[in-house]
Amino acid sequence: MHIKRQLAAGIVLLNIALFSYVYYNAQEQKGYAPVNAQTSNEKDRGYAKTENEYSQTFSSKRPGIQPSKMKNTDDLHNLTANTRKEGIEIHNIDVQQKTRVGPAEFWRPELNLSSLPPGLYKRGKPVFDSLPKTYLPGYKSACWKLKGELKCWPYFYLLGMPKCGTTDLWSKITMHPDVKYTVKEPHWWARVRLGLTLAGLRPSKKAFLVTGNLAGYASRSNEMVQQFKLHPSMKSRLIIGDGSASTFWDNSLWDTWDGKRYEGPEYVTADVINVAQPDAKLIVILRNPVDRVYSDYLYFNPIHIVSVDHFHTMVVEVIDRFNTCLQTMSFRGCTYSIKQIDNQPLHTRLLVGLYAVYVRDWFRVYPRDQLKIMRLEDWHINCTGLLPEVFDFLNLEKKSGKTIAQFCEKKLQNGNKVGLHAIGDMLPKTRKLLEDFYESPNKELSLLLGDDKYLWRT
Repeated sequence: MHIKRQLAAGIVLLNIALFSYVYYNAQEQKGYAPVNAQTSNEKDRGYAKTENEYSQTFSSKRPGIQPSKMKNTDDLHNLTANTRKEGIEIHNIDVQQKTRVGPAEFWRPELNLSSLPPGLYKRGKPVFDSLPKTYLPGYKSACWKLKGELKCWPYFYLLGMPKCGTTDLWSKITMHPDVKYTVKEPHWWARVRLGLTLAGLRPSKKAFLVTGNLAGYASRSNEMVQQFKLHPSMKSRLIIGDGSASTFWDNSLWDTWDGKRYEGPEYVTADVINVAQPDAKLIVILRNPVDRVYSDYLYFNPIHIVSVDHFHTMVVEVIDRFNTCLQTMSFRGCTYSIKQIDNQPLHTRLLVGLYAVYVRDWFRVYPRDQLKIMRLEDWHINCTGLLPEVFDFLNLEKKSGKTIAQFCEKKLQNGNKVGLHAIGDMLPKTRKLLEDFYESPNKELSLLLGDDKYLWRT
């Protein structure tokens, strides 16, 4: 009898062990690995246990990755080609991971705040110190109690780029009844959080104290939170967004932390947001960089200054300074050195159009399926086809074709025709100069995205 009891107990324990193995293996396959189990993919995202481990993750010791020798766009292009060829997942280019937040499930992993590299922790200390170990269950957005008040992060970020149709796309996304309207561009992550004013980008202690703290930014969710109190069932539906077109590219204070570093910033805004919101939804809309920079020039500079000749002169100056920078820094480092290279306070901002550098940094920390990247050219001709894709990406309730058509018929927002009508298109020689400047970065981008349409060939 004793032996039979032992045998029965053994069978029960064996079944429990087998069930546990199957369950946790299934969870890991879904991307729900236990928090304390630090996978190689977590290290690639910047969650190495030590600063040394983190630096080795992105070091030139990895096969095919030699960023220290990257002095031009050809090296940048070869870097991506070698990365794909050798199957290295450093940028999550080929890694398709299921996004864990959907309409029927709101499980979120614990935030891994205790083992951040010191440099990364320093970049986001005020944010990280205010975060919980895990967000509250049952909310579609990432919500938590901050000083006793319920606050929620934006569920999605319309990251950029400027003069690529972000305002029009934002206006149509926020027409969905489950997207609570908020001011489009707080510019908090890239600027206000760091004490930068929006106009001159100069440090402002007053701006930081008044609007730069996390509580101020999180208050954007107050109206949505009130809706939750009135209608608790809405917490699984309502979301807000952040449409700041600077979040994707602007890291103008990186040298404050890193000094004159050959490779540019060690950490960028993407790293900080990823720690706080590893499951954030990210949308990027791009445009032919040649057309983008001209639109940028016409929009941000006084009308009495702009002319086709003035634009050409500024383009030549910026390209010359960029090439001079490449003598002492990498292509990435010079791209992020926009405040030293651009014609401030006037604007040309050619370097904003080097999309591949920014895309690569966001791919480094976020799975590919958490970024929806699209082109303004496609948006203009196929709003009724792309808007449902955006709603689906955001796990929003589907809308009928008639409703989508009504959304898309809304007048184009924030177009920039006045300046163009006033002075006409850029000079042919300027366009040729810009096309040559962007040719290699566009090749890099098309390789990253696996789509030749990002070559913008005419």
